[in-house]
Amino acid sequence: MSRDIRVGLYGSGRTAGELVAALKKTGYRLTAAVVHSPRRAGQDIGVLTGGDRIGLATVSDLARAVRSGRFDVLLYAGLAGERHQEAMALCAAAGVHMVHACFVHPLIAVDEELRGRLSELAMSSGSRIVGTGMIPGLWLDVLPALLASALPAPVRIRGRRASDISSWGSDVLVHELGVGSRLAGTATRIDLLLRESAHIIADALRLAGDRVESRGGLAMASSDTVVGGVEVRAGEVEGFDQEVVVYENGAERIRLTWSGFAARTARGTAQGSDGGVELQLLGADQSEIAVHVAAPLDPYPGTAARMVSAIGGLPALPPGLHPTTALPVG
Repeated sequence: MSRDIRVGLYGSGRTAGELVAALKKTGYRLTAAVVHSPRRAGQDIGVLTGGDRIGLATVSDLARAVRSGRFDVLLYAGLAGERHQEAMALCAAAGVHMVHACFVHPLIAVDEELRGRLSELAMSSGSRIVGTGMIPGLWLDVLPALLASALPAPVRIRGRRASDISSWGSDVLVHELGVGSRLAGTATRIDLLLRESAHIIADALRLAGDRVESRGGLAMASSDTVVGGVEVRAGEVEGFDQEVVVYENGAERIRLTWSGFAARTARGTAQGSDGGVELQLLGADQSEIAVHVAAPLDPYPGTAARMVSAIGGLPALPPGLHPTTALPVG
Protein backbone atom coordinates (compact mmCIF):
# COMPACT_ATOMS: atom_id res chain seq x y z
CA MET A 1 0.00 0.00 0.00
CA SER A 2 1.62 3.26 -1.13
CA ARG A 3 1.79 6.46 0.85
CA ASP A 4 -0.62 7.98 -1.69
CA ILE A 5 -3.62 6.46 0.02
CA ARG A 6 -7.12 7.77 -0.60
CA VAL A 7 -9.04 8.17 2.64
CA GLY A 8 -12.77 8.34 3.25
CA LEU A 9 -14.22 9.77 6.45
CA TYR A 10 -17.46 8.89 8.19
CA GLY A 11 -18.75 11.28 10.86
CA SER A 12 -19.05 14.98 11.62
CA GLY A 13 -18.32 15.22 15.36
CA ARG A 14 -15.21 15.99 17.40
CA THR A 15 -13.22 12.97 16.24
CA ALA A 16 -14.05 13.70 12.61
CA GLY A 17 -12.85 17.29 13.02
CA GLU A 18 -9.56 16.13 14.51
CA LEU A 19 -9.14 13.62 11.69
CA VAL A 20 -9.64 16.30 9.04
CA ALA A 21 -6.96 18.41 10.72
CA ALA A 22 -4.58 15.48 11.24
CA LEU A 23 -4.84 14.24 7.65
CA LYS A 24 -3.63 17.62 6.34
CA LYS A 25 -0.24 16.88 7.89
CA THR A 26 0.19 13.52 6.15
CA GLY A 27 0.62 12.28 2.61
CA TYR A 28 -2.83 10.71 2.71
CA ARG A 29 -5.59 12.28 0.57
CA LEU A 30 -9.07 12.84 1.98
CA THR A 31 -11.27 12.08 -1.02
CA ALA A 32 -14.72 11.45 0.48
CA ALA A 33 -16.70 12.50 3.54
CA VAL A 34 -19.89 10.74 4.64
CA VAL A 35 -22.33 12.04 7.26
CA HIS A 36 -25.22 10.32 8.99
CA SER A 37 -27.91 12.95 8.44
CA PRO A 38 -29.06 13.86 4.90
CA ARG A 39 -29.58 17.40 6.22
CA ARG A 40 -25.81 17.77 6.49
CA ALA A 41 -25.08 16.46 3.00
CA GLY A 42 -23.59 18.93 0.54
CA GLN A 43 -21.69 20.89 3.18
CA ASP A 44 -17.92 21.31 3.20
CA ILE A 45 -16.54 18.77 5.68
CA GLY A 46 -13.90 21.20 6.93
CA VAL A 47 -16.47 23.85 7.79
CA LEU A 48 -18.98 21.31 9.11
CA THR A 49 -16.43 20.02 11.63
CA GLY A 50 -15.46 23.47 12.83
CA GLY A 51 -12.42 24.14 10.65
CA ASP A 52 -11.52 25.80 7.38
CA ARG A 53 -13.09 25.04 4.03
CA ILE A 54 -11.20 22.22 2.25
CA GLY A 55 -13.32 21.90 -0.90
CA LEU A 56 -14.83 18.50 -0.14
CA ALA A 57 -18.62 18.24 0.06
CA THR A 58 -20.27 15.65 2.28
CA VAL A 59 -22.63 12.90 1.17
CA SER A 60 -25.05 10.85 3.27
CA ASP A 61 -25.33 7.60 1.27
CA LEU A 62 -22.79 5.39 3.03
CA ALA A 63 -23.33 2.32 0.85
CA ARG A 64 -22.90 4.27 -2.36
CA ALA A 65 -19.79 5.99 -1.04
CA VAL A 66 -18.10 2.73 0.01
CA ARG A 67 -18.88 1.12 -3.35
CA SER A 68 -17.81 4.18 -5.35
CA GLY A 69 -14.11 3.28 -5.46
CA ARG A 70 -13.20 6.80 -4.34
CA PHE A 71 -11.18 5.72 -1.28
CA ASP A 72 -8.98 2.89 -0.09
CA VAL A 73 -9.47 3.29 3.67
CA LEU A 74 -12.52 4.47 5.63
CA LEU A 75 -11.84 6.26 8.92
CA TYR A 76 -15.04 5.60 10.84
CA ALA A 77 -15.68 8.33 13.42
CA GLY A 78 -19.30 7.53 14.20
CA LEU A 79 -20.96 5.87 17.15
CA ALA A 80 -20.73 2.18 17.98
CA GLY A 81 -23.75 0.04 17.18
CA GLU A 82 -25.83 -0.79 14.13
CA ARG A 83 -24.39 1.96 11.90
CA HIS A 84 -20.86 0.80 12.64
CA GLN A 85 -21.80 -2.80 11.93
CA GLU A 86 -23.32 -1.71 8.62
CA ALA A 87 -20.16 0.21 7.73
CA MET A 88 -17.94 -2.78 8.55
CA ALA A 89 -20.08 -5.07 6.39
CA LEU A 90 -19.99 -2.64 3.47
CA CYS A 91 -16.21 -2.22 3.70
CA ALA A 92 -15.61 -5.93 4.10
CA ALA A 93 -17.69 -6.70 1.01
CA ALA A 94 -16.15 -3.92 -1.12
CA GLY A 95 -12.50 -4.55 -0.28
CA VAL A 96 -12.19 -1.22 1.52
CA HIS A 97 -10.06 -1.10 4.67
CA MET A 98 -11.44 0.44 7.86
CA VAL A 99 -9.92 2.04 10.94
CA HIS A 100 -12.32 2.88 13.77
CA ALA A 101 -12.35 3.67 17.47
CA CYS A 102 -15.43 1.67 18.50
CA PHE A 103 -13.65 -1.41 19.85
CA VAL A 104 -10.14 -2.84 20.05
CA HIS A 105 -10.73 -6.59 20.39
CA PRO A 106 -13.27 -8.14 17.96
CA LEU A 107 -13.34 -11.43 19.87
CA ILE A 108 -14.96 -9.61 22.81
CA ALA A 109 -16.85 -6.80 21.09
CA VAL A 110 -18.42 -8.61 18.11
CA ASP A 111 -20.77 -11.55 18.46
CA GLU A 112 -19.68 -14.81 16.88
CA GLU A 113 -22.18 -14.82 14.00
CA LEU A 114 -21.38 -11.27 12.88
CA ARG A 115 -17.65 -11.76 13.40
CA GLY A 116 -17.69 -14.85 11.22
CA ARG A 117 -19.66 -13.13 8.46
CA LEU A 118 -17.42 -10.06 8.46
CA SER A 119 -14.26 -12.19 8.50
CA GLU A 120 -15.45 -14.26 5.55
CA LEU A 121 -16.30 -11.15 3.52
CA ALA A 122 -13.03 -9.43 4.42
CA MET A 123 -10.86 -12.42 3.58
CA SER A 124 -12.61 -12.76 0.24
CA SER A 125 -12.28 -9.07 -0.70
CA GLY A 126 -8.91 -8.29 0.93
CA SER A 127 -10.37 -5.81 3.42
CA ARG A 128 -8.60 -5.16 6.73
CA ILE A 129 -10.60 -3.82 9.70
CA VAL A 130 -8.94 -2.67 12.91
CA GLY A 131 -9.90 -0.57 15.91
CA THR A 132 -7.64 1.70 17.93
CA GLY A 133 -7.76 4.67 20.27
CA MET A 134 -6.58 5.92 23.66
CA ILE A 135 -8.91 4.02 25.99
CA PRO A 136 -9.34 1.35 25.01
CA GLY A 137 -6.35 1.04 22.74
CA LEU A 138 -3.43 2.43 24.74
CA TRP A 139 -3.56 3.52 28.39
CA LEU A 140 -5.16 0.47 30.04
CA ASP A 141 -4.14 -2.28 27.61
CA VAL A 142 -1.34 -1.73 25.07
CA LEU A 143 0.88 0.21 27.48
CA PRO A 144 0.59 -2.14 30.50
CA ALA A 145 0.90 -5.18 28.23
CA LEU A 146 4.17 -3.78 26.89
CA LEU A 147 5.48 -2.95 30.37
CA ALA A 148 4.61 -6.44 31.62
CA SER A 149 7.21 -7.90 29.26
CA ALA A 150 9.92 -6.37 31.50
CA LEU A 151 8.89 -8.34 34.60
CA PRO A 152 9.21 -12.04 35.50
CA ALA A 153 5.98 -14.01 35.22
CA PRO A 154 3.46 -14.34 36.62
CA VAL A 155 2.74 -10.60 36.53
CA ARG A 156 -0.14 -8.84 38.31
CA ILE A 157 -1.44 -5.63 36.77
CA ARG A 158 -3.60 -2.84 38.15
CA GLY A 159 -4.59 0.18 36.13
CA ARG A 160 -6.83 3.17 36.81
CA ARG A 161 -7.98 5.93 34.52
CA ALA A 162 -9.78 9.07 35.71
CA SER A 163 -11.45 10.99 32.89
CA ASP A 164 -13.00 14.42 32.70
CA ILE A 165 -15.97 13.72 30.44
CA SER A 166 -16.83 17.42 30.00
CA SER A 167 -15.28 17.48 26.52
CA TRP A 168 -16.95 14.30 25.31
CA GLY A 169 -19.59 14.83 22.63
CA SER A 170 -23.23 14.93 23.66
CA ASP A 171 -24.05 11.93 21.41
CA VAL A 172 -21.52 9.78 23.27
CA LEU A 173 -22.61 11.06 26.68
CA VAL A 174 -26.31 10.52 26.05
CA HIS A 175 -26.49 7.50 23.73
CA GLU A 176 -23.48 5.45 24.85
CA LEU A 177 -23.16 6.40 28.53
CA GLY A 178 -26.74 7.29 29.44
CA VAL A 179 -25.88 10.70 30.95
CA GLY A 180 -29.09 12.48 31.92
CA SER A 181 -31.08 9.24 32.04
CA ARG A 182 -32.52 7.21 34.91
CA LEU A 183 -30.51 4.12 34.01
CA ALA A 184 -28.85 2.28 36.90
CA GLY A 185 -26.37 -0.52 37.46
CA THR A 186 -23.41 -1.47 35.30
CA ALA A 187 -22.06 1.15 32.89
CA THR A 188 -22.55 -1.31 30.05
CA ARG A 189 -20.51 0.43 27.37
CA ILE A 190 -17.59 1.15 29.74
CA ASP A 191 -17.70 -2.39 31.12
CA LEU A 192 -17.41 -3.82 27.60
CA LEU A 193 -14.44 -1.57 26.80
CA LEU A 194 -12.68 -2.55 30.03
CA ARG A 195 -13.26 -6.23 29.24
CA GLU A 196 -11.65 -5.70 25.84
CA SER A 197 -8.64 -4.07 27.52
CA ALA A 198 -8.43 -6.89 30.06
CA HIS A 199 -8.52 -9.44 27.24
CA ILE A 200 -5.65 -7.68 25.45
CA ILE A 201 -3.54 -7.84 28.61
CA ALA A 202 -4.57 -11.47 29.22
CA ASP A 203 -3.44 -12.32 25.69
CA ALA A 204 -0.05 -10.72 26.38
CA LEU A 205 0.30 -12.54 29.71
CA ARG A 206 -1.02 -15.79 28.20
CA LEU A 207 -3.75 -15.98 30.82
CA ALA A 208 -6.76 -18.21 30.46
CA GLY A 209 -8.62 -16.23 33.11
CA ASP A 210 -11.06 -18.50 34.94
CA ARG A 211 -13.26 -15.67 36.25
CA VAL A 212 -14.02 -12.07 35.28
CA GLU A 213 -15.94 -9.78 37.63
CA SER A 214 -17.56 -6.41 36.96
CA ARG A 215 -17.92 -3.94 39.81
CA GLY A 216 -19.25 -0.43 40.22
CA GLY A 217 -21.30 1.19 37.48
CA LEU A 218 -23.26 4.31 36.68
CA ALA A 219 -23.23 7.18 39.17
CA MET A 220 -26.23 9.38 39.95
CA ALA A 221 -26.11 13.12 40.51
CA SER A 222 -26.96 14.30 44.02
CA SER A 223 -28.05 17.69 42.70
CA ASP A 224 -28.84 19.36 39.37
CA THR A 225 -25.75 19.86 37.22
CA VAL A 226 -24.50 20.08 33.64
CA VAL A 227 -22.20 17.47 32.08
CA GLY A 228 -20.67 18.35 28.71
CA GLY A 229 -23.64 20.53 27.80
CA VAL A 230 -26.16 17.89 28.91
CA GLU A 231 -28.53 19.01 31.68
CA VAL A 232 -28.62 16.45 34.48
CA ARG A 233 -31.19 16.45 37.28
CA ALA A 234 -30.68 15.01 40.73
CA GLY A 235 -31.06 11.22 40.53
CA GLU A 236 -30.00 11.05 36.89
CA VAL A 237 -26.75 9.63 35.53
CA GLU A 238 -23.82 12.07 35.73
CA GLY A 239 -20.94 9.67 35.11
CA PHE A 240 -19.51 6.27 35.93
CA ASP A 241 -17.02 4.38 38.09
CA GLN A 242 -16.57 0.95 36.57
CA GLU A 243 -14.12 -1.85 37.34
CA VAL A 244 -13.23 -5.21 35.79
CA VAL A 245 -11.17 -7.84 37.63
CA VAL A 246 -9.68 -10.98 36.06
CA TYR A 247 -8.79 -13.99 38.24
CA GLU A 248 -6.74 -17.08 37.44
CA ASN A 249 -6.68 -20.05 39.82
CA GLY A 250 -8.49 -17.88 42.36
CA ALA A 251 -5.82 -15.14 42.35
CA GLU A 252 -6.35 -11.63 41.04
CA ARG A 253 -4.18 -11.01 37.98
CA ILE A 254 -5.71 -7.94 36.31
CA ARG A 255 -7.71 -5.08 37.81
CA LEU A 256 -8.79 -2.20 35.58
CA THR A 257 -10.79 0.77 36.84
CA TRP A 258 -12.19 3.69 34.86
CA SER A 259 -14.06 6.63 36.36
CA GLY A 260 -15.56 9.47 34.35
CA PHE A 261 -17.13 12.65 35.69
CA ALA A 262 -17.26 16.29 34.73
CA ALA A 263 -14.33 17.96 36.49
CA ARG A 264 -16.43 20.79 37.92
CA THR A 265 -18.89 18.47 39.67
CA ALA A 266 -18.36 17.40 43.26
CA ARG A 267 -17.67 13.80 42.20
CA GLY A 268 -15.26 14.95 39.52
CA THR A 269 -13.25 16.90 42.07
CA ALA A 270 -13.28 14.03 44.57
CA GLN A 271 -12.31 11.41 41.95
CA GLY A 272 -9.52 13.55 40.57
CA SER A 273 -10.84 13.53 37.01
CA ASP A 274 -7.73 15.22 35.63
CA GLY A 275 -6.91 12.83 32.81
CA GLY A 276 -4.44 10.82 34.88
CA VAL A 277 -3.55 7.18 34.37
CA GLU A 278 -2.06 5.07 37.18
CA LEU A 279 -0.40 1.72 36.44
CA GLN A 280 1.11 -0.75 38.90
CA LEU A 281 2.75 -3.98 37.75
CA LEU A 282 4.17 -6.59 40.14
CA GLY A 283 6.45 -9.39 38.98
CA ALA A 284 6.83 -12.85 40.51
CA ASP A 285 9.93 -11.70 42.41
CA GLN A 286 8.02 -8.68 43.79
CA SER A 287 9.81 -6.33 41.43
CA GLU A 288 7.54 -3.42 40.57
CA ILE A 289 6.87 -0.96 37.79
CA ALA A 290 4.73 2.02 38.79
CA VAL A 291 3.73 4.61 36.20
CA HIS A 292 1.75 7.83 36.38
CA VAL A 293 0.74 9.30 33.03
CA ALA A 294 -0.45 12.91 32.93
CA ALA A 295 -2.61 12.18 29.91
CA PRO A 296 -4.19 14.96 27.83
CA LEU A 297 -7.53 16.12 29.18
CA ASP A 298 -9.04 16.10 25.68
CA PRO A 299 -9.01 12.55 24.26
CA TYR A 300 -10.07 13.47 20.73
CA PRO A 301 -6.75 14.64 19.23
CA GLY A 302 -5.01 11.51 20.53
CA THR A 303 -7.75 9.24 19.22
CA ALA A 304 -7.48 10.84 15.79
CA ALA A 305 -3.69 10.52 15.87
CA ARG A 306 -3.93 6.82 16.70
CA MET A 307 -6.41 6.26 13.86
CA VAL A 308 -4.26 8.06 11.29
CA SER A 309 -1.16 6.22 12.49
CA ALA A 310 -2.98 2.90 12.06
CA ILE A 311 -3.35 3.49 8.32
CA GLY A 312 0.37 2.86 7.87
CA GLY A 313 0.13 -0.47 9.68
CA LEU A 314 -2.62 -1.93 7.48
CA PRO A 315 -0.38 -3.40 4.74
CA ALA A 316 1.31 -5.75 7.22
CA LEU A 317 -2.03 -7.27 8.29
CA PRO A 318 -3.77 -10.14 6.53
CA PRO A 319 -7.37 -9.52 5.44
CA GLY A 320 -9.90 -9.78 8.27
CA LEU A 321 -10.79 -8.26 11.66
CA HIS A 322 -7.91 -7.48 13.99
CA PRO A 323 -7.28 -6.36 17.59
CA THR A 324 -5.36 -3.14 18.06
CA THR A 325 -2.28 -5.13 19.16
CA ALA A 326 -1.94 -6.45 15.61
CA LEU A 327 -0.75 -2.98 14.59
CA PRO A 328 2.96 -2.15 14.84
CA VAL A 329 4.03 -0.02 17.81
CA GLY A 330 4.38 3.60 16.72
